[in-house]
Amino acid sequence: MKKSCFLIFFIIHILISQTWSQTSSTEIYLLTCDPGTESYSMYGHSALRVADTSRNLDLVYNWGVFDFSTPNFNYQFAKGRLDYMLGVYSYDNFLKEYAFTKRSVYSQVVNLDETDMLRLLIMINENAKPENRNYRYDFFMDNCATRIRDIFETILGEDLTYPDESIETLPTYRERLNEFLAAYPWLHLGIDLLIGSPGDDKCDLRGSMFLPDWLQRNLSLATVKSSTANYPLLGPVETVLLFDRPDMKIPFYKEAWFILSIIMLGILIITFRLRNRLFQNLFDLILFIVLILLSFLMVFTNFLTEHVAMGLNFNIIWLNPLWLVSIYALFAGDKFKWFWRTQIGLSLIFMILITLIKQSINPAIIPVVLIVIIRAYYRSMPELSD
Repeated sequence: MKKSCFLIFFIIHILISQTWSQTSSTEIYLLTCDPGTESYSMYGHSALRVADTSRNLDLVYNWGVFDFSTPNFNYQFAKGRLDYMLGVYSYDNFLKEYAFTKRSVYSQVVNLDETDMLRLLIMINENAKPENRNYRYDFFMDNCATRIRDIFETILGEDLTYPDESIETLPTYRERLNEFLAAYPWLHLGIDLLIGSPGDDKCDLRGSMFLPDWLQRNLSLATVKSSTANYPLLGPVETVLLFDRPDMKIPFYKEAWFILSIIMLGILIITFRLRNRLFQNLFDLILFIVLILLSFLMVFTNFLTEHVAMGLNFNIIWLNPLWLVSIYALFAGDKFKWFWRTQIGLSLIFMILITLIKQSINPAIIPVVLIVIIRAYYRSMPELSD
């Protein structure tokens, strides 16, 4: 059904694309949508609306479309080889989707002269051609928001001016993401674990526009040069749909770092007070299986994915491939004490290194690394593990 609807609107777009440039009643709007509660929607969304009142045509151009029926969808996404595409929908249907999910939608008219408006329409239509509508998605560098930013920059060139900013006060890409993750501590922990040191690169005004909210804010500050005077690229914000945003504040006792710290203290007590060998072995078996799986994930994100943001991730020091040996070492006795001491050493190196490198570490990772050190120490000392 979705494919049929997309095909219908795409055919409509092809039939009318040649008429957009022939009317002065055509207007273009930047649409900005509030974050949702699903993982793929929690950063919001951006799209362009093209409306021609004289022809009763009103379409939304959306660069955030992907196909769940893509073979090996999850693997392709993890690998960084998933293609997104430009979809064309009626404005009414676009609003119905956001009304159904109770997400606010804001609109701003694009202020361009007749020549630049024509060039913008031509470029949008060029993007919508079958041979151009697919693109390789990259979360920081190429998504539904950056596509719109790049179109404006291509059309206007040096005539598009952003305000000056202080280099010293620039946030990082990771910090920009954290603004949307405060209410989701466990997802926040997972994303922080997977994003490597590229996520801690400085994120300037232009770079921040990979997020729809910041695309709206920063394009609202942009100006366009003309022969007479500079004028704002976007008009004032108008609210199309209004719903309450999810509350981003949670009490500290629901934070991942607090819960994991309590668990770490419990494990510390169990390690040195409980002498039940069966329980200790069962606990470590579960723990080491989890560490093995996470170490595989670290190898994949560091060396096998094409997502730039996941490269050079120093979490691989404590989540290293050596954990594959842990199940055998668990029952191998004294001859594998070197393994446990190696893991203690690597974990300590990681704890020291995070104070020196640019990669920011989620606070919840610290108690997890301490759990690893505690259990590895227990296994390395015969008088405790016997």
